[in-house]
Amino acid sequence: MNQFERHVVIDVETAQSYDHVIEIAAVEVIGRTISPRSFLRRVKPRSAMSPFCYAVHRISLADLENEPHFEDVVHDLMNFVGDDTIIAHNYAYEYNTLKREFERASRPTYPRERFFCTMALAKRSGLPGKLRHACSKAGISIAHLRDAHDALNDALLAAHLFVKLNPAERP
Repeated sequence: MNQFERHVVIDVETAQSYDHVIEIAAVEVIGRTISPRSFLRRVKPRSAMSPFCYAVHRISLADLENEPHFEDVVHDLMNFVGDDTIIAHNYAYEYNTLKREFERASRPTYPRERFFCTMALAKRSGLPGKLRHACSKAGISIAHLRDAHDALNDALLAAHLFVKLNPAERP
């Protein structure tokens, strides 16, 4: 990883497992530094809220009533991400969820090859697969987090994990 290389760490919260984004966050990483630039949007889904998903993030449909639909925020997301590598913890979740949303919005999907998985990186480093557990074991503080998940904090945690575990480029 060179000092100017840009990566974008993404996390989504959903109304259904692997479908219907309700919150999306992206955090910029330049080289080995987490930039102050981020992207955060709540999204009104076109589906019911799964009780399981609600239990994870505690965001209700009522909380999203006045938010835009995904097709109204996808352009801003694409502008923020640009052509850079997308980092996600358990990337298959973000990839598959975004793929469905991009298809519904009639937009080209990000190719799978653009994604890098911090869960795989954590497991290769002997850490647990769950993001918060991996961060805790890696010495990244999670004490400030509430029990419910939110996309921005999870994207930031994955960014810290990526920076900590991804080896620096050797001269």
